[in-house]
Amino acid sequence: MGQKQCSMGLKLGMKKFSLFICALMFFFGLEAFHIVGGEIEFITIEPGVYRINLIQYRDEAQQQNTEPDPSVTVYIYSNKDNRLVSTHLLPLSSVSEVFYTNPECSIEELQTSRVVYTSVVELEPSGYADTKGYYVEWERCCRNLDIVNVENPGQTGMKYVVEIPPLWKNGKPFINSSPVLLKPLSDYACINQLYYTNFTGTDPDGDSLVYRLVTPLNSSSADALPIPQSKPHIPVYWAEGFSLENTVPGSPPLRITSKGLLTVNPKTKGLYVFSVLVEEWRDQVKIGEVQRDFQMLVREEGCDPPDPPEVGIQIPGNDSFDPEVDVLTYALEDDKCFDFIITNISAGEQITLRAVPVNFDEELDDLFSITQSFINPGQDTLVVQVCAPGCPPIRDGPFIIDLIASDDACPLPQMDTARLTIVVEPPPNQFPDFTSLGSGYTINENEVLTLGFTATDADNDSLEMIMYVPGIEDPSELGLFVEVTRSENGLMEGTLTWDTNCQIYDFSSLKNFQLALLPEDFDICEVENPNVVWLNMGVILPPNTSPEVTLASDHVITARDGDVISFDVLATDLDQDTVNLSLQPLGFQGSGIGVSFEEASGVGSVNSLFQWEVDCSLLDLAEKRTYEFLFIAEDEDRCDEVNQDTVVFTVNLDIPENNRPEMREYADTVLKINVPFEMDISAFDLDAGDSVTIEFLNPSRLPRSESLFFERKTGLGEVTSTLYWTPECSLLDLGEESGFFEISFLAYDDACPVQKQYTMSITFEVRETQELFLGFEPPNVFTPNGDGHNDTYTLTNLTQPRQNLPPDNCDDAFQYISIHDRSGTSVFRSEQRDFVWDGKNVPSGVYYYVIKYDQTQYKGFLQVLK
Repeated sequence: MGQKQCSMGLKLGMKKFSLFICALMFFFGLEAFHIVGGEIEFITIEPGVYRINLIQYRDEAQQQNTEPDPSVTVYIYSNKDNRLVSTHLLPLSSVSEVFYTNPECSIEELQTSRVVYTSVVELEPSGYADTKGYYVEWERCCRNLDIVNVENPGQTGMKYVVEIPPLWKNGKPFINSSPVLLKPLSDYACINQLYYTNFTGTDPDGDSLVYRLVTPLNSSSADALPIPQSKPHIPVYWAEGFSLENTVPGSPPLRITSKGLLTVNPKTKGLYVFSVLVEEWRDQVKIGEVQRDFQMLVREEGCDPPDPPEVGIQIPGNDSFDPEVDVLTYALEDDKCFDFIITNISAGEQITLRAVPVNFDEELDDLFSITQSFINPGQDTLVVQVCAPGCPPIRDGPFIIDLIASDDACPLPQMDTARLTIVVEPPPNQFPDFTSLGSGYTINENEVLTLGFTATDADNDSLEMIMYVPGIEDPSELGLFVEVTRSENGLMEGTLTWDTNCQIYDFSSLKNFQLALLPEDFDICEVENPNVVWLNMGVILPPNTSPEVTLASDHVITARDGDVISFDVLATDLDQDTVNLSLQPLGFQGSGIGVSFEEASGVGSVNSLFQWEVDCSLLDLAEKRTYEFLFIAEDEDRCDEVNQDTVVFTVNLDIPENNRPEMREYADTVLKINVPFEMDISAFDLDAGDSVTIEFLNPSRLPRSESLFFERKTGLGEVTSTLYWTPECSLLDLGEESGFFEISFLAYDDACPVQKQYTMSITFEVRETQELFLGFEPPNVFTPNGDGHNDTYTLTNLTQPRQNLPPDNCDDAFQYISIHDRSGTSVFRSEQRDFVWDGKNVPSGVYYYVIKYDQTQYKGFLQVLK
């Protein structure tokens, strides 16, 4: 939290509290200042079991708050309606160092660690079936104070997000893991020097990845640990002069290719934040994305002017060859080697060579005779032999390669590139011939199809037969087998067999498919045969009727709270197959609302009881008042073909709105110090069947009095509880004769859909009791003759209030009573205000009493009659 915001907090009052909050926010903010980037990963272990990783990159050069948080919490939202679906706690798992490209270029101010928080979570795939997918997010405040391209970075947070597809598609779990990004920037950049790095990753499922720069995301509030909020996400505000197109100024500014090559030639020093979005594509459909934040340090100090090596090419017998305009052409029998010359090098440098394909994807590992060389004293030129491949990566046209030489300069190697366009005559090769097998076959289940084939090769290359079914990893799962009966150079004979026994092979979801057969020759350049033979294959499964579901109830009903819905569900199958009966709640968990239904199986028919006692306390009626249940009957036929019948049962809930309870109103009341007080407090609820509870509204704000008591009580429709209170002197400030206390009471019901409540307050004035001392008139006669009437003398619990001892007040408390005869001899004395004198030790006559308080004294006479 920034200084300006903390100052505003002080103006609003509660100075100590505001100072504490500001200090706390500043403490947490400092921790976050050292998070320089990161992302979230969502990995499928198996259907229903997933691993969520949150990766942070931390600045380890700082000296404070060196320990990362012990755990983080991520939130999963639905893209359909931005509804919070679940939250997950990820404990700290590991901390490791991020190394420089060249460790010798390391500087003290740039040290980065990789912090991983992880947890394995169990998610029911069918509960995450929204077609628009979900997003996992985490927020933290705040960013590094030294960032120059973001406005007010010290109060700007960060938000990491990964978009994931639904976990359930087309009636089954959808298997996918988010992209795994490679290591982040570990090096610094220098002014007016080209900075480059592969900011790329891999995809566990082989999906295509596309990269682009995006604006980093801000947290939803300036709190140190904000609760992540759903979309729309909030971007950071760029500082003046910066934008997404000018994240790091330079010539060129920061850019990233769709394949993940990050480049910039920065012109000003500073610490810059940027963000890369990695899109995940499968079958030309975008299924997810992950966003990584990171920081780039651009320095001026300690950066030597760039002095890259210079490269050239020398072609034997062709001194005029210019790689920028000429095409290097080789016939089949030509020597395909030439010299790659590197100059502008110095002793002690290490030169690294590599070849990069431009218009093809094939690896080029064997072009250079050496790939790395240390430059010795006195050496100013390096000559390395390069040999073009005899099997060109492109057979029918030129292929282009970049020959790159780089040194070991800091912070990143400097390089020079020679681009060559080459045409190489490939070794001759003819593709194999294959006997025709027709266009396809459809056969009945449990039949076996056998086809003979012959493949020949004019070049006498050895042959193999490749079989492929789109979407099936192993064609033998469909009963397809190839057996080679004869194999020699230039010739292969064999049989294709298809066994359609559905008891062995599963055709339940794939009765028609395409089969590809490819005779491949082992030519010297391993050129793939493009002549694929496609066969349309079909299997006719035995006839089977679908089962039928019948409900002993209307399909749509209306129910109220407390209703019991109960009926039998019957499933039958005319083929007398085993039939399975199940229930699938649509969009909710049935067990969580009290529904009972046992899945069952039977031969030919089966039934099970559906029962639901509607209890609105288990329901979120603010969100949902219609509940749909899908009953599914599926038979187990010979071939496990998917044959099912479904019926939707709909319950519309008619739950009336709940009225709040009421409390009786009570006038403000005056209480006396040390005088017991009682008051009945009542509440009632006019809604039939509602119970109502009363209690103190806020016990923590009650007067500090040990005698104050009010029992929490609950009753059906109406309830009463008694307030007991004997106010103590401690309630009054020194010298004050009275004080005012407001006591609040709460009444609430237990009804649905929303519990209602009512509050009521009474103001009590607590007063001193000095005026009670003025009206004290103790009795002056008693008759201890044993007749049961007026046999003892006491000054407590008498029917006439004025005859009782005055209650103690805060300055004047009872000390004793003393009774003596005419001669002054004491006949009775007690320091207990509830004393009792039976008078048996004295004869009839007149006696005198003294009643002593701290400040007040009463004297009088008392007649004893026997």
